[in-house]
Amino acid sequence: MNTTNKFGRPYKSLTTDTLLARRQELLDMMPNPAHVIRASLITRSIKSGKPNCRCATGEGHKSLYLSSYYNGKTQLDSVPKSYQDKVSQCIKDYEEITTLLAELSCINLELFRRREIDL
Repeated sequence: MNTTNKFGRPYKSLTTDTLLARRQELLDMMPNPAHVIRASLITRSIKSGKPNCRCATGEGHKSLYLSSYYNGKTQLDSVPKSYQDKVSQCIKDYEEITTLLAELSCINLELFRRREIDL
């Protein structure tokens, strides 16, 4: 695991107080994990197959889906327009949490090496 911060400086060059302050800063930035979703939003264009429908000669009907991959399977779930912003935020929160956890882990590893962490 890389134990450097976002500025490329090794964590071992930082004081323990600086590491503890950064760790608290990261914890304060952490979104509430209650609604995180590991997935992607995708738009699909579907043709109805009706010869007189507008989709027969042009673009299909646009639908928004949540694409997730769990237990070796990709699943698509329809997302109503009223949920789009909320679902999008849940995905962003997941991505932010994983980024913050990676940095927290590096800081905790350095604090462990110094025996400055309660486990």
